[in-house]
Amino acid sequence: MRAIKILALTGAFMMAATAPALAEQRPRSSLKVAVTVADTARTVRLTCDRDGGNHPTPRAACRLLRAVKGKPARLEVRKNPICTKEFRPHTVEIWGAWRGKPVRFTKTYSNACLMKAAGGAVFTL
Repeated sequence: MRAIKILALTGAFMMAATAPALAEQRPRSSLKVAVTVADTARTVRLTCDRDGGNHPTPRAACRLLRAVKGKPARLEVRKNPICTKEFRPHTVEIWGAWRGKPVRFTKTYSNACLMKAAGGAVFTL
């Protein structure tokens, strides 16, 4: 009987010890990033704090978002970019959660160059 109690107690302790480890494996930030050009949209999922999803460059994108505390409106990868005056609107939409806080961002840039200058890897799909 004593062996069963010890075994049950050990099992309960092991489960309690692994629960935080399982929780840490889940991404703390999960965002959808969409870029629309001429009625054609491309959407990807980006997870951070375990960088991944189907975003083409999740590590670089998450690094940029961490620097602005998950606020895409604050992104400015290249200040004063040298871009052509081409007009081909690119609309970026980001929605989801950053470390438990809701994120909603939409902005239209005149062309791809200005979009990439603002958001870098985050907006590059």
